[in-house]
Amino acid sequence: MMRVLFLPLSWLFSGLTRLRAWSFQKGFFQSFRPPRPTLSIGNISAGGTAKTPLLFHTLEWFHEHQLLPGVLSRGYGGDEGRMLEARFPQTLLEEGSNRVRGLHRMLERGSPEVLILDDGFQHLRIQRDLDVVLLDATRPFGSCFPAGLFRESTQALRRADLVVVSRAEMVGQEELNAIWERVHEARDGLPTLPRIEGGVQISKVFNLAFNEELPIEKLDGRPALLACGIGNPLSFQAICEAHGVQVEGTSFLRDHSAWPEKSLREFADYPCVLVTEKDAVKLRGRVPDHVFEVRVDWKFFRGESEWKEALEHFSLTARASKIEPLWQAHTEGTPS
Repeated sequence: MMRVLFLPLSWLFSGLTRLRAWSFQKGFFQSFRPPRPTLSIGNISAGGTAKTPLLFHTLEWFHEHQLLPGVLSRGYGGDEGRMLEARFPQTLLEEGSNRVRGLHRMLERGSPEVLILDDGFQHLRIQRDLDVVLLDATRPFGSCFPAGLFRESTQALRRADLVVVSRAEMVGQEELNAIWERVHEARDGLPTLPRIEGGVQISKVFNLAFNEELPIEKLDGRPALLACGIGNPLSFQAICEAHGVQVEGTSFLRDHSAWPEKSLREFADYPCVLVTEKDAVKLRGRVPDHVFEVRVDWKFFRGESEWKEALEHFSLTARASKIEPLWQAHTEGTPS
C-alpha cells in the first residue's frame, strides 16, 4: 500500500532526473572535462549490482597494462575505499561528494593516466569517455525513489556506452533475454550494445582473527551465520549456499552499516560466521576467531572480448602518450 501511495512521487522523481540529465546534455548545467581518459562504472539502482568486483577487475586490467589509474569515489561509509586500498595500494584514490574537487586534489599529489568514476553514472558534473552501467539480473528494473530502489528509469540507459548484466548466473536464459529486450527497447534508435554478462565467484576465505586462508572446499556442509551490510544481501546468501554452506541464520544490516556492538554479540551463538569483504574491513580486530571473510571476484560469462576491446579503445590515448616519448628518444638517437 505504501509503495502505491509513493508512486506519484516516484514519477515526479523520475521526471526530475530526466530533466537534470537533459540540462547537462544541453549545456544548461556546467560539466567539467578531466585532463585524462575517464571511465564511469555505475548503476541506475541504489547499489547492490556487484559494481565493486567489476571495478576491481578493471583496476587489475589497467595495472596489467602498465597504466596508473585514479579512482574518484563518493566514499559511502568508507568501506569500499578501504577494500580498494588493501587490494591496490598503488592506485590513487580520492573520496568525497565533490568529485571535481577530489580530482584537483588527486592531480596535486600524483599523475594518474586514466580516471575511474566509481558509482558515477548520475555524477554528470564530470564528463566521461566511457559510461558503463550495471544491471543486477535478480532485480534489473523497478520504481524510482521513494516507491522503489532506483535512482533513474530505464530511459537513462540511453546515456550508457556499455550495459553489463551482473549476477547472470542466478537467473535463467529466458530472464536474461527479457532483460536485454528491455534494454534495447529503452535505447530504441541507438546503436545495439554488445551483450555482456557476468557475476561473482568466491576466490578466497580468510579467518579474520588470524588472517589465515581457509580452503574454499571447507565451506561445503559447514553450518554458519551469514552477516553482511551490503546492497543485495540475498546475493551473498545465494553464493554461500551454492558452495554448500548450511545457513543457520542471517544478520543482514543496511548497506554500509558500521556494525554496532549489539549486532556483534549475536556472533557468539553460532559455530561459524561468514561476512563479506566489504564488512570485513570494519570487523577485523573486533570479532572472535570463528568469523571468516568471504572474498569474491568478478567473472565474465559472456562478452568478455567486447569488454576488453572497449577498455583497449578507451585507454588508447593514455597508452599512446607513454609510447610517444620513447619513440621520440629512439628517433633522436638514430643517425640521419
